[in-house]
Amino acid sequence: MAFVVFLTTSPTGSPGIPDVGDARFAPAYFAENLDAIRISALLTAVGTTLFLWFLAHLWAVLRPAEPAPGQGSMTVLVGGVAGSVLVLTGLALTATSGLSTTTDQAVNVSTLYVASALLTAFGGGVYSVFFFGVAKVIFRTGVMAKWLGWLAAVAALLCACAFMTPFFTANVLNAATGALGRWCWTAALVVWLILASGAMALGERRQARAVSAAPGTPEVA
Repeated sequence: MAFVVFLTTSPTGSPGIPDVGDARFAPAYFAENLDAIRISALLTAVGTTLFLWFLAHLWAVLRPAEPAPGQGSMTVLVGGVAGSVLVLTGLALTATSGLSTTTDQAVNVSTLYVASALLTAFGGGVYSVFFFGVAKVIFRTGVMAKWLGWLAAVAALLCACAFMTPFFTANVLNAATGALGRWCWTAALVVWLILASGAMALGERRQARAVSAAPGTPEVA
């Protein structure tokens, strides 16, 4: 939903969403698309918060499958929380840019824009720790389908690309608009979460049916 709202902010229009190297155009971009940016930031913040709820549920699934001390599942938990904190901090700076409405405040929007983009990108980079942990636990224990483990490994590689964003002011590794710097890891995260959520829900449903079908267990309608 946040991505759909973002598309209404004319990323290629006039003024289009600026990359880090053209952050001087950020004030004009915010002024033209302020409402859509605020809604997108709000939805992304809500989605990140819901991810933390999903993370707790995922950890509860992965942890019992590992022998003590459960380093893989702890890596998943730490990577997910740390990445989310960075993303939420970046969103806070985006919201701050949207509240900078006076002429004196507008001079800070470009700096806030770059800081927000980099914090969000670093959050994406830290999500690679989350995905590597997920892949490790799945491959070692088989607690979830192996195809989810392979997808997590691919997502981890895409997320790791975000760590390169401080070296690029434009092109595919740009933190604000780059395909590898911003969009690929975001898409990988969303797609994996959707698939993993569906797989976990189906697994729990099958388990509930198996329990209800066991001898001596009352059938659940």
